Formats: sequence, C-alpha cells, structure tokens
Amino acid sequence: MAHDPERVQWWNSFIFAIFGAAILIGSPICGWVADRTPNRSITFYTGLLILAAATILFGFARASWVLVISRLFQGLSAAIVYTVGLALLVDTVGRDNIGQWMGTALSSSSFGLIVSPLLGGIVYAKAGYMAVFGMAMALIVVDILMRLVMIEKKMAVKYKPADEVTPANGFYGTFTTQQSEDHGHTNGSISSGKRQDNADDAPLLVNVSKEPPRAKGKMPTILVLLGMPRLLAAIYGIFVNVAILAAFDGVLPLYVKTLFGWNSLNAGLIFLCLAIPALTGPLVGKLSDKVGPRWIAVAGCSLTAPPLILLRLVAHDSTEQKILLCGLLVCCGFTLILIVSPVAADLSAVVEAKEQANPDAFGPGGAYAQAFALFNCAMAAGTLFGPVVAGSLVDNHGWGVMTAAMGAFAFSGAIPAFFYTGGWIFDKKA
Repeated sequence: MAHDPERVQWWNSFIFAIFGAAILIGSPICGWVADRTPNRSITFYTGLLILAAATILFGFARASWVLVISRLFQGLSAAIVYTVGLALLVDTVGRDNIGQWMGTALSSSSFGLIVSPLLGGIVYAKAGYMAVFGMAMALIVVDILMRLVMIEKKMAVKYKPADEVTPANGFYGTFTTQQSEDHGHTNGSISSGKRQDNADDAPLLVNVSKEPPRAKGKMPTILVLLGMPRLLAAIYGIFVNVAILAAFDGVLPLYVKTLFGWNSLNAGLIFLCLAIPALTGPLVGKLSDKVGPRWIAVAGCSLTAPPLILLRLVAHDSTEQKILLCGLLVCCGFTLILIVSPVAADLSAVVEAKEQANPDAFGPGGAYAQAFALFNCAMAAGTLFGPVVAGSLVDNHGWGVMTAAMGAFAFSGAIPAFFYTGGWIFDKKA
C-alpha cells in the first residue's frame, strides 16, 4: 500500500474521521440495545470480539479500503464497549460511590489514550510493525478473559439466598424507588394469588407479571434525554475535556518537534505531563461523592483556562521554556481531571432523578446505557473537533491564538456546569 506523501496526512485524517463517525452513529444504537437486553455482558463480549477482529484486520491490511473497514469496526466496538461498560458500572456500584468509580474508569481510559501512542512508538522502534498489533491483541485477550469471570450483579442475585443479598426494596443497580414499590405490590399479588383457586386466578397472574406496555406515541428515550438541560451540561463537559486532550494530541507533537527539535520519543514523553495527573481521578470522584459535582466541575473548567492561555508563552527553544511547557501541561492535567468524574457521575444521577419523578419515563429497560451512549458520542465528537480546530488555528493564526481559543473554550464548560450540574442552581433541592 503506497500513497503520495502529500496524501498521507489526508488519509490519516480520513481514517480517524471514520473511527469517530462509527462511534457517533453506533453509540445510540448500542445504548438502545443494551437497555433492552436482560444480560449486558453478551453485548459487551460482542464488542470485544469485534475489536479483536478489527485489530487483526488492521494489522494485516495492505489496501486503503481494508484500513477503512477495520477502523469502521474499531469505532463500532468502541461504541459498544464504552456504552455498555459504563452502564454495567452504574448497575454494579450503585449511587453512593458512583463518582469515585466513574473517576477510576474514565481516568484509566484517559491514561491509556495518552500513554498508548508512546508505548506503541517504543514497541514499533524496537520490534517492528506487527509487534504493536501483537501487544494490542494481548490486551484484548486479557480483557475477554476478565469478562468471562465477571458476573453481573442482577445475575448473581439468582444464585444466592434472598435474605443474604436482596435489599429492602428487592432491587439492585438502576431500579428506582417507585419501580421497587411496584415490584413489592406485584409480589404481594402473586403470593396471595397462589393461595386462591388456580382456575379463577390464572388470568390475574398473567396480567400482574407483565411489564406495562409502552404508551403509543411516546417520545423515544434518546430524545427525552436530549431534552434534559442537566444531561446536556454533563455531555458538554466531557466534550470540552476530550476536545482539549485531543487538541494536544493533534498539535503538540509537531509543535515541540519544530520548536525544540525533539524526536518522536521525546515528543511522546511530554504527554506523561498530562497522563500522570489523570491517575488522581478516583480521588476526585470520591470528593465529588461527598461534596457534590457542581463546584468541582466548575473549578475544573475555570482553572483549565489559565494554563492553556499561558502556553502561548512557550515560544522559543531554551531549558526554561521546556520547564515552563511541562509545568503548564501538568497544571492542565490536574484541572482537566476535575471535569471528568463529576459530570460522568451526574449523568447517572440525571436518569435516576427522571425515573423517580416519572417511573414510566423510559420504559422497563431504563435509560442508563442510552445516556452513556450520548456521553460516548460527546467523547467521539471531541476527538474529531479538538485536533481539527486546533490544527486549523495553528496553521492559520499561530500557536498563541490557538492556546487563547482553547482557554476560552475550556471556560465555556463552566457556564452550563454552574447552572445545571447537580441540578438547577436555583432549585432549593440542588
């Protein structure tokens, strides 16, 4: 497979766009399916198997159209794994510690996204092209093996005595209080029905065991979610976070190569300044669980703006400038992680609050997977938006204008977070 060197950048951008488009299109579909599947693990396994097949296809690709297809399937698998994985997390850990565990999951993801190019470059330099894909396949196999020993909480209940594992309301994970009460009434009806004559009671038993039918003409769940300002604030927050990180990925390596004369390894190592602070995600999530998500998210967006704007000061080659660059990137890493955990935790809280207010709002399957599908769409949009806009600004207006624009963009995330994250600011319950 050979291309005109001038077309290589175009193909890189096109293949990256295909990946993002697959996530954007696939995530809502995967969320809808996951919310209507009794066992989320099956959908999760499907995503991992698609990822394995796509990675093998990408590794052996020798034609452009094969690369496009492989990236299409990689995007689809990412849509499945992210959407179902986050919904499984909510099902498992419950409400009290959701911020901490969301912080753990998403900070680990951010760390992997930042470090993987560095590891891939080192392996490629030492062992060659196929060794990189061997490393990726090994990680996928480990992931699949770990999922094989994973048991969903609602499935585990079936194999334990009810008095050991069943809470007072009889439900785990994402069921609301009203749904729990309905479940109690249904169980009571069934229990009393068993003491009556079977011939008279059979139709009653059938009726009470069925879920209520979805009302005709009811708005689709995805549209209901998109009409909730609090959820949109959470989605915009993660969009800002991912777009800024993706912007660094798109413009920083070339900038330090041009300014400092760094090679690929040194340019990759600079991303550790962003990656290491991401490991504090669980602590941020735990703090969010205790004090609420609003002010942490607002602080994250607001405090990210100054170091981004100050990056314009890195303009010539010297030791002091390199230290300044590293210091500002570390500051960005610590402030960006303040955004992720609170908005992700608040996303699940939005769905819970809606279900408590109206238990039939989303139907029997709930809406957690579809909510995180929108979350995943925002992440995918951020990965497309960040590099394209930042790259265009650097090419047309220079590094200083780009950093100022990214700083203003970061601050824009604080506005919806202030008003809506954790609930409407003027609501006495918020």
